[in-house]
Amino acid sequence: MLKFKGLREPVALEFPTPGLWKILQQASIWSNRNGYDVVIHSIHDHTHAKASLHYESLAVDFQVRFANGKPNRAAMSQLATWLRGTLPSGFDTVWDVPHHKNHVHCECDFRARPRKN
Repeated sequence: MLKFKGLREPVALEFPTPGLWKILQQASIWSNRNGYDVVIHSIHDHTHAKASLHYESLAVDFQVRFANGKPNRAAMSQLATWLRGTLPSGFDTVWDVPHHKNHVHCECDFRARPRKN
């Protein structure tokens, strides 16, 4: 089950983009198959990096928690692996790196990059 519970303030969703729906759908499938609730604690809310895709409703921060509310790192690792394996090109999953040790960050980024040739 997906649960919406902000860490600092309520989770805000300004405009549900197709990419965001795809991320949420895959997180929901993982949740149902593995028996863990997935807590969505940020979409388009509170302060993020200046160019963050959260501000375009293209990024989600997830946690999987133990019953006592503490982050379940093993389950989040499994969720990150699932998302990396099921989401197509253009989606990025960030986990267990600086600033992403206590949550999984997933984003849909189809922005064009500067040409290299």
